[in-house]
Amino acid sequence: MDVSQFLAVFNPLKNFNNLRYSIGIYMLFNGFPIIFFVRDTLGIGPASSTWTAAFWMLGLVFMLPANLFLRIYRPNAVLFNLSVMFLLLAFFYYMLPGSSGAGMVTELGNYFFIFAYLILIVQIPNTVKETLIPVIYIMSLLSNFSLIYSLMVDPNWTLGMRAAITFANENAQSGGNPHAAARNAIVCIISSGVLIWQSRSILLKTLFYISIIFSVAIIILTQTKSTFLALILMVMFYVYANFSLKKIGSTIYNFFSFKTLLVGIIILLVANYFLSKYYDIYAIILNYGDVLFARFYNVYYTITGVQLEAESTIDASSMGRVTSFELFFNSLGNLEIMLLGLGYKATFLDVPFLEALINHGILGFLFFDGFLFYLFIYTYREVMRQTTGIALFVAYLYVYTIPQMATGGRPYDITYWFSFILMVRFLGIKYLDVAPKQPKLATATA
Repeated sequence: MDVSQFLAVFNPLKNFNNLRYSIGIYMLFNGFPIIFFVRDTLGIGPASSTWTAAFWMLGLVFMLPANLFLRIYRPNAVLFNLSVMFLLLAFFYYMLPGSSGAGMVTELGNYFFIFAYLILIVQIPNTVKETLIPVIYIMSLLSNFSLIYSLMVDPNWTLGMRAAITFANENAQSGGNPHAAARNAIVCIISSGVLIWQSRSILLKTLFYISIIFSVAIIILTQTKSTFLALILMVMFYVYANFSLKKIGSTIYNFFSFKTLLVGIIILLVANYFLSKYYDIYAIILNYGDVLFARFYNVYYTITGVQLEAESTIDASSMGRVTSFELFFNSLGNLEIMLLGLGYKATFLDVPFLEALINHGILGFLFFDGFLFYLFIYTYREVMRQTTGIALFVAYLYVYTIPQMATGGRPYDITYWFSFILMVRFLGIKYLDVAPKQPKLATATA
């Protein structure tokens, strides 16, 4: 991909349908940063879930195919079956008398959007795969900038606080949601990496590398431990897949190629300019890094009782998960819980892969945890083979999700399922790999 090809993707006269499909897909699977910015920073729309529902409905409208229900593209059959079975099981438990939940409108609305997203995405043509990653990159990058703008105009935000867009409604979570901002930064990193793999232009590669550095800075500002762990895990997957002994020689050779050195020089010059002009910002980011590592020390102390620093204290969220694991192991001897579970959202463990078993019994475990297992298998294959840009993107998106399954959220969370549906549609599907394979990721990025 060169500059002209990259820009051609955004030509609405020649690529209108794929653009609207891609925007619609993005609005649901990573739309929260846009929602928060428009609703809470710009003050457009009601400060409630009504705005979120309207935003998602618009995304579904963008996804409407020209031939609705006339042509269906094959998803990953294994992932599709397991995901649908768990969603139907969870919905069945919800419909049982006395089930827990956030309220009928909210729960039914969540299932409506999940199934509508799934139904529409399997009807979107495969040609969208060439447009989707550039659109994801541009929109996630703009969302990164929207976060910085929101912090600059927020009178209640000061340096040292976690970076997030402050919610406008009165009863909202104080401090906003830094996890949404960190997740968006991860999306920008992954899409940038895939575009580097696909690009031949030095200018584009430089832009994408700078976007990765900028996104890492965003993650540091949000101080989200799980996202930082996920980023480390993604780097480990990348190194394992691309730096075997056979590739070390070619990697070293390519690293010292003229193009790579030129890209490195450009990045260093840009970095040097910003450091000299905005050194205070650099110092602030370093301070945030120290705070983030201190949070990791607290987590380690909470789990092991060993202090890596004299100032380490008990981490409340980690202690909650320790308690969740204790509850899980105490429940293993209860045959009724293991077979049938406690019921829909009956117990909040903040550990999704365990909660599926505790709340939904052996079927919940087989469907949800089986789904996660097969996702890992297909992810591993894709990371090693690197077939198409969109498959590689959703594979690394799952690598990011792996720590989340043990550190936060519930197996029903709609944000997880929008990402999972992307994986069901594009991961491990042989017919998507119709074009000649791109060069291996390590060679192309070096």
